[in-house]
Amino acid sequence: CHSCANEITGSRVTCRGFCHQTFHPACCNIASSAFDEVMDNEQLFWMCIKCSELMNDIRMRESVRAAYESGQEKVLTANSGIVASLKQEILIELKNEIKSNFSKLINSSSMTPRSSKCPASAIISTRRRRLFGKPKKMQSQPAMPGTSESVSPSIGNIAAAAPIPKFWLYLSRISRDVTSEQVRALVSHRLGTDDVDVVRLVAKNRDVSTLSFVSFKVGLSSSVKDKAMSNSTWPRGILFREFQDDRSSQNFWKPLSPNRTNVVAANPTPNMLSPAQECY
Repeated sequence: CHSCANEITGSRVTCRGFCHQTFHPACCNIASSAFDEVMDNEQLFWMCIKCSELMNDIRMRESVRAAYESGQEKVLTANSGIVASLKQEILIELKNEIKSNFSKLINSSSMTPRSSKCPASAIISTRRRRLFGKPKKMQSQPAMPGTSESVSPSIGNIAAAAPIPKFWLYLSRISRDVTSEQVRALVSHRLGTDDVDVVRLVAKNRDVSTLSFVSFKVGLSSSVKDKAMSNSTWPRGILFREFQDDRSSQNFWKPLSPNRTNVVAANPTPNMLSPAQECY
């Protein structure tokens, strides 16, 4: 006990002032009826006589306040470098994210055609006096649909054979430094085939350093599909699935085979065209 210097074996009281010394409850001048209330309530601060005198001293309180403010200033000054470094890292991350979003916006396909610039030599000046008038603007003729129901044998003979369907695999979460040749070597080794077509799925003129990872589209024979869709085939860290082409199919003209000359051609006749189709 800081008051009587005897050993404390039972309950003890700690000064909440400057010394933080321990005392017997009997040495604290606290009534037994109020002792339990003081000990259980964290908002009640008990201080010894010496600490109470120091707290009542105005100069002592000013010294404590000044020391506290000085300590705060030292802490802020010591941590200013850390705060500045964190701010710089956050700004760099924000700039990279903004650049990446702008690159995606620029590389996305736009339905608005680019305006073609006319050369200066093609501009007709109206300041000079000419003997001839301005030439009439040429009007382009509208495209007309074909109406023939037969196909020339020569066209049918040179028609390209239907391509062999391939199974396309999507590989993702691959390091941006990996090349298409390295992916082709990996797929060939894992599946035991040399018939591998690799397409790197990165937009044209895109800065690869702004990407976290890259993806690849791999064309394979259907005979290795089961092995390609097995989890044990690919290394840990690579994600894979069957590649799906979500682009909408277009209906283009295609020559019929010679043995189907009696079938009506796929092109509609002018009478079958809707008003919207007649105006190109």
